[in-house]
Amino acid sequence: MEQLVAVITEKRNIGLTLIPFYVDVEDDNYLTLVEQATDDHIANKRYPFSPSEKEMVKLLNTINEQNLFKRFSKQKNLKLFFEKLDEKYAEDHIRPYIDKKISKALEIIALDGTPVYYKNPKYSRLYKADRIKISPLYDETLFSFNLDHTGLKYTLKIKKGDTYFGLTNREILEVTSVPATFLINNQLYRFENIDSKKFKPFTRVNHVLVRPQSVETYMNTFVQTTIRNHEVEAIGFDIMEKKVAMRPILVLEKDLSHNPIFTLKFKYDQKEYLAGTKSEVFVDLHKNKRRYQFLRFKRNKKKESEIIEALKNMGLRNISESQYLPIDISPEPEAMLNRLIEWINHHFSELTYNDIILHQNGFEESYYTGKVKLEVGYSDDNDWFDINAIITAGEFKIPFHKIRQHILKGKREYILPNKEIFVIPEEWFARFSDLMHFVEVKGDKMLLGKMHFNLLDKDKLNEVSPDWQNKIGQLINEGNGRMLDTPEGLNAQLRHYQQEGYTWMQLLNKNRFGGILADDMGLGKTIQTISLLLQQYSNSEEKEENTEKPEEQLNLFDSNIVGFNQSKLPATLIVMPTSLVHNWANEIKKFAPQLKVYLYTGTNRVKTKEIGKILRHYHVVLSSYGVVRNDIEFLSNYKFHYIILDESQNIKNPGSKIYQAVSSLQSDYRLVLTGTPIENALVDLWAQMNFVNKGLLGSLNFFKNNFAGPIEKKQNEEKEKKLQQLITPFILRRTKEMVATELPPVTEQVLLCDMTEDQQKFYDREKSGIRNELLKAVEQTGINKNAILALKALTKLRQVANHPVLVDDTYKGNSGKYQQIFEKLDSIITEKHKVLIFSSFVKDLELIEKDLQAKKLKYSKLIGSTLDRSKAVDEFTKNEDCRIFLISLKAGGVGLNLVEADYVFVLNPWWNPAAEAQAINRAHRIGQTKNVFVYKFISADSIEEKIMRLQEKKMELADTFITTNNPLKDISDSELKELFA
Repeated sequence: MEQLVAVITEKRNIGLTLIPFYVDVEDDNYLTLVEQATDDHIANKRYPFSPSEKEMVKLLNTINEQNLFKRFSKQKNLKLFFEKLDEKYAEDHIRPYIDKKISKALEIIALDGTPVYYKNPKYSRLYKADRIKISPLYDETLFSFNLDHTGLKYTLKIKKGDTYFGLTNREILEVTSVPATFLINNQLYRFENIDSKKFKPFTRVNHVLVRPQSVETYMNTFVQTTIRNHEVEAIGFDIMEKKVAMRPILVLEKDLSHNPIFTLKFKYDQKEYLAGTKSEVFVDLHKNKRRYQFLRFKRNKKKESEIIEALKNMGLRNISESQYLPIDISPEPEAMLNRLIEWINHHFSELTYNDIILHQNGFEESYYTGKVKLEVGYSDDNDWFDINAIITAGEFKIPFHKIRQHILKGKREYILPNKEIFVIPEEWFARFSDLMHFVEVKGDKMLLGKMHFNLLDKDKLNEVSPDWQNKIGQLINEGNGRMLDTPEGLNAQLRHYQQEGYTWMQLLNKNRFGGILADDMGLGKTIQTISLLLQQYSNSEEKEENTEKPEEQLNLFDSNIVGFNQSKLPATLIVMPTSLVHNWANEIKKFAPQLKVYLYTGTNRVKTKEIGKILRHYHVVLSSYGVVRNDIEFLSNYKFHYIILDESQNIKNPGSKIYQAVSSLQSDYRLVLTGTPIENALVDLWAQMNFVNKGLLGSLNFFKNNFAGPIEKKQNEEKEKKLQQLITPFILRRTKEMVATELPPVTEQVLLCDMTEDQQKFYDREKSGIRNELLKAVEQTGINKNAILALKALTKLRQVANHPVLVDDTYKGNSGKYQQIFEKLDSIITEKHKVLIFSSFVKDLELIEKDLQAKKLKYSKLIGSTLDRSKAVDEFTKNEDCRIFLISLKAGGVGLNLVEADYVFVLNPWWNPAAEAQAINRAHRIGQTKNVFVYKFISADSIEEKIMRLQEKKMELADTFITTNNPLKDISDSELKELFA
């Protein structure tokens, strides 16, 4: 019958070892060794192993000769390994490894009952009489100490039942050294926490004597350790068992690399122990009246575990068994220290609740570690919010403004009156950094302009000033609240989004804020602004009639002096590019004729510091950027009601003279209009926003460093969100796509373009010569006989109205119409729209082409001489970068499908409006999903405007224009004279 046993035997070079064997047990006196049990046997089920037997076999196979050779040898084979094995190396490295495995295997055997035998190396068999007894429990020891005047005597005995025996003069076989395992008289003694070296002195003598001069050192080391780990009998000194309270201590100190760290200790009695100490028992030594007293107590492992778990729940993690750091710690030493202090302050209440004591060690400065409380409150004061913020740190109350500069400079350490360093929580920098840039400190208060309301906590603000929140709510929600009724007398029906814009501007006005109306081109920024001004002046009319006439007036409406500004409000100044002055005047006259307009333009304008005596009689003053820049010394003396800038991207450069000029103007309110608030960089936005709400975005340098730089480099999404938060209430932008459902399929607008000074002189000279010659011929032979001459005259004046170069290659000046064409074009390209540009004159398109090439803008061109029409069309329709299509009316007026475009420019309308309609239909046709905007450019005070006015005045003439390409058919002499008047 075969049986699995464990055999203790001696091997050359490695000493006693334990080997699993199969044995034959047929004989009554001895057992025959069959073979060693191996891991392969377990895999092949060589024997019906129990789980514990499998574990025992695997453990002992790790210390067989072959596996020891694999683990520890650098030799080529097993024979060389053992031949060259150094005795000290084997003792220091191999033997501890073997002892560890044998001890674990014996623990399994002791519990499982596997038979163990000792095999004498001289014999080949195992004798049943050599079976070894093993107790399932570890054996215990007794240290006996006797202290008297001769010194300290001590002995070590093994406990056997209720008796103790020593090792002197006994035959002992040491199976393992650490922990100690002895074989004595076929009994195996296993010890848990003691090594064999402690026993060795007592195999030769009954006791050990420590001389008096060494007693104190011995008591502090060996005896204290022994009392902690073993049963001790004491004579001449005291050992007292006591239940001792535990206090956790969290120490802020430096580690071996001089980096700050938390060290967790547990204090029992008067002594501190590092967390993670293995011993279950602590011993403190006291010397009282020359008598030694040892206080022995058990650790409160449950309470220690609870403390460790509490620290982890507060966000600490183990670096070692006793060292901790916050989970989100920075690797920089200075930042680490601040983070640790901040962690303490933040969790001070929890630390106190868990009775954790805080200590600092190894720092030159003393840091405040205690509860930190921040109380913030607001109060409403006219144009300001008072911010009352108090920090409570222990006994000290600190007004928040005291740390304002620390927040701005990123400095975290603030010195308290007692010289302790208060570490400002990192969260405060993120929470208050932007706010601190905009507050103004007065005494112990911080004042914040109301335009920065979006930086305040909305819930707290609502508690203090619910009315304020109601007033500004629609600004934040972009006018999604109640719509205000448009002013009485407005000759227009506002679309819904335009009414939203009007309401938004009214809300800005009521709260004394400025704003940027940044709707796409063509969405009616002008009509929304006119609605605002009509409401402002209509609501401020004085009851007693003011009949005083203006000292001088230079506007288009000289014939009507009734209805001048009788309100309580000063005039409003609207500044724009020169080319838009006529359009504004006409739009105001068309939609709000009640508003009296003063044109502050031209070389004959009044220049005086008392200009206000004239301006105050008018509701609206129209002027250009150039005039305002040149006349700022006069205009800056008058305080306007509103200053409104149209095409406000003209002031995008904060260092420009025009920006400085408009900024120095006086007004109660400010507003800017632009389709492209940002043309090149975020600084464009700063310039316009700073004009309407000075200081909203801080200084230019602050804006560049804190917003523009990080955002444009794509480095900081948080900054982008913060900027959006700041500007959202004060900028309203709607694109065509956003309001597409409210727009008609085609929106047409006539743009009156003032001619440049050179162009005007050229036009007047040509008109004078043509007029005299033509009228003389008509008087002599009648209009029908001179139709061709009249048509040539009209065509020539139309060309000059467009650009004098069309009739005179030597002309060096500019064209007012061209300036406005390119202003509109720049906006369209910036907004990534596509545009068709139609002209009756090929040379006209060639002039524009030249400028497009200079600006390096992609375009396509289709004229009569174009050989490959499909290539020109494909370039425009399929190339995303090609956004401009130059088309002559004759070549492209019909037969094209260009639904990619949503803007159409008609540079010089043809006599027959049907031809214009055909051109517009290139973009507005089946397949078009976008709304189409059509701009017709008309030079002011030119033949083009005269024809347009006659069309409005005389429907019969309009019919003529619609039904024929000859506008002179059936026209009277007086009508012809009116055209050339």
